[in-house]
Amino acid sequence: MTANTKFSIIIPTYNRADLISDTLNSLKQQQYENFEIIVVDDGSTDNTGEVVDAIQNDKVFYFKKENAERAAARNFGIRKASGDYITFLDSDDILYPDALSIANEVINNMKYPDFLHIGYETGTKEKVSRKIDRLPDNDPLVLRDGNPLSCMGTFVKKELTNSFVFNEDRQLTGSEDWEYWLRLAANFGLRTDNRVIGRLIEHDSRSVINVSEDQLVKRKELSLHYAFIDKAVQQHYGPYRKRMEAFWNIYTALHLAMSKKKRLALKYLMTSFIQFPQVLFKRRFFSVIKKIIL
Repeated sequence: MTANTKFSIIIPTYNRADLISDTLNSLKQQQYENFEIIVVDDGSTDNTGEVVDAIQNDKVFYFKKENAERAAARNFGIRKASGDYITFLDSDDILYPDALSIANEVINNMKYPDFLHIGYETGTKEKVSRKIDRLPDNDPLVLRDGNPLSCMGTFVKKELTNSFVFNEDRQLTGSEDWEYWLRLAANFGLRTDNRVIGRLIEHDSRSVINVSEDQLVKRKELSLHYAFIDKAVQQHYGPYRKRMEAFWNIYTALHLAMSKKKRLALKYLMTSFIQFPQVLFKRRFFSVIKKIIL
């Protein structure tokens, strides 16, 4: 591998014709030049293909396939990738112009880590609401209490994806990334750099927002079930499984509160307290209470 790392940016998309142009235009502005963009259209029924073609960027490779959800789309992109490192970008998010320059610098300084995450922020196009820029370095337990990582900030050595790919169970959709990061971190460690390289764009149609109680419960069951099949996950996270379930229930409560299902949200919040009473001292516990009250 040379100092001039080649990146494969995999973008799964489904009916995001109104948003994906911003994502692709953010990549046209990259200061770093050694990368390819693999757009995997997961069976869109809108004019996503026309929007991608209109970008006119010779780094973009567009593939359309039958709908099978984002894990399958990312795995499809992985198979097409030719880069040294793979990173993932959702089709409604953006990378800043220095994103890949920073990533190349970090990768070289860290002597080519297997699994890397770089900081990001969330917000609308106009305003930042939160920054994820304080993750500890080389601590796989950062994933114990939920998923602070963003797809846009993760970088995985291409060679690892011969054995480690996303789980394609459709019922896992929305948590397939956390389950994947758990396996990677447990087996290869997790290096971090907290400079901010992109923004996760918040909007009402984000798929992670519009989720039912049954979907959330099933995702919890499946993500823990699949992750704990891995022996390294068992070793690193086994002592914390009850705690992980408690934080999952806080996540469930938050989404139910956001959907105005306040009584159900309270049920899951209390379940989390029973499972792991220390959640009472966590900020997110009180964030859910605030959502329920207001």
